[in-house]
Amino acid sequence: MIRITSVSTAVVEANFDYTYVCIEASDGTKGYGEGFFAPGLAQSMREIGALLVGKEPTNVRSLVTMMRLATSASSGAHGEGALLHAVSGIETALWDLTGKLLGVPVWQLLGGKSRDTVPVYADLHAGTGLPSIDNLLRNRTPFWASQSGTTETGDFYWQSGDADELDFERIVERVQAAGHAGYRMVKLDMDVFEHPRDAEDQTLGTDQISEIAAQAIELRARVSPEVDIAYDCHWRFDIPSASRLHAELSPARPYWLEDPVNPTPEGLARVARAGSIPIASAENAYSLEGVSHLARDGGLDIATPDIQKVGGLLEGLTIAEWTHRNGIGFAPHCIASPLGFAAAVHVMAAAPSVRFLEFHGSDLPFWSELVTAPVIVEGSAPVPSGPGLGVELDLEVAKRYASPHEPFFTERAPRAGA
Repeated sequence: MIRITSVSTAVVEANFDYTYVCIEASDGTKGYGEGFFAPGLAQSMREIGALLVGKEPTNVRSLVTMMRLATSASSGAHGEGALLHAVSGIETALWDLTGKLLGVPVWQLLGGKSRDTVPVYADLHAGTGLPSIDNLLRNRTPFWASQSGTTETGDFYWQSGDADELDFERIVERVQAAGHAGYRMVKLDMDVFEHPRDAEDQTLGTDQISEIAAQAIELRARVSPEVDIAYDCHWRFDIPSASRLHAELSPARPYWLEDPVNPTPEGLARVARAGSIPIASAENAYSLEGVSHLARDGGLDIATPDIQKVGGLLEGLTIAEWTHRNGIGFAPHCIASPLGFAAAVHVMAAAPSVRFLEFHGSDLPFWSELVTAPVIVEGSAPVPSGPGLGVELDLEVAKRYASPHEPFFTERAPRAGA
């Protein structure tokens, strides 16, 4: 009988830390997964993964139950936080390994597919290059992009005091280019349109709201109607500001307004009542309980759970089925590498109904190189047909950009000063 023999990790420094886990079976087959970045995530993956050694890898549900029980004393009553990120990545690797051992794609293990392609939207940030941030949300320059050859860490992203470089014409150009590339929707960051980042400043003045709305209306007029535009507020605003912004944005016809306030059932519902734009949220929700809680007061129109943190593929599919039954759209948040992106594609392939899957790597020069085959073709993601996830991590490329302070799977990290 095939057993799990080892669990190892690697971290690639990109716009975020892409944290990978590899589970190897006794016959040499390997399954790979990815977890949403968090401080100490790779170490957590290795510690939790040690529980799996000697176990049969195809018993995915049983192994996930064991991992969640093992972390229950340190992850809250409902199993939340960074340890669930670790479990999510490990669960993905188990599905990949199981699919490879059985010779079938993961979507087949999840019950079959409802579609052959998954619609994708391009997150364009604010129209300029996406910054790189570390696991504590500090600005950084990765070692491969810095003149010194070492990773350079800056200020806390949300309180840096720096205004984002905004060029409206550049935004128009990038949205148009995305449309020409086949994307039917793009997303822009609305919380950088008005003033420098300040985590403690949540209030928008009347002039600021009018300026933001005017830009959105002009952008809508200049871009093909075949390309929808959504806006992300990153829970930046207070309820009065977000409500007024919602009302004034209506002529711009956004596809959705994402996280306009700190996501609570009451706050989302109050903002939702201010206009007719669909409200999206749930990227920081954990498990179905977290998503359904946000929908309690009727303020959640589109759920955006992140498969790499919400509990894994099976939990993501459970949420998709719940949203389908309750008339809520399903559009997963995804800032992962192509490996984690492909994992989300399998969930959306098996889901009864979907909106879009996020693509967040358009400004990362090596994003598509991290796997051995394309995962996005003309604005859509073809559902893989190969065994497991159907895509393979390109280990040579991953190692080129891997954090020098972390092991690269079975290779040890060099000691400090070595």
